[in-house]
Amino acid sequence: MVMINGETITGIALAFLALLFIFAGTVNKVWALLLPADYLILAIGGAFIVLGIISIRKYRGGELEEQSHQ
Repeated sequence: MVMINGETITGIALAFLALLFIFAGTVNKVWALLLPADYLILAIGGAFIVLGIISIRKYRGGELEEQSHQ
C-alpha cells in the first residue's frame, strides 16, 4: 500500500521552501521584491501535492482491481 510518493514529497518541500521565502520577505526588504515568485513556488508545490494525491488514488484503484480479478 502506497501512502506517499515522489510528487507529494516534492510538493511538500516546495511549499515549505515557499513559506520560508515568504517569511523572509516579511523580514527583509530585498526578499520582499521576490514575493510574487514565492507565491508561484507555493502554487507549484500545491499542484505537485494534488498530482501526487491523484496518482496515489489511481494506483490504489488499479491495485484493487487487479486483486479482484485473480
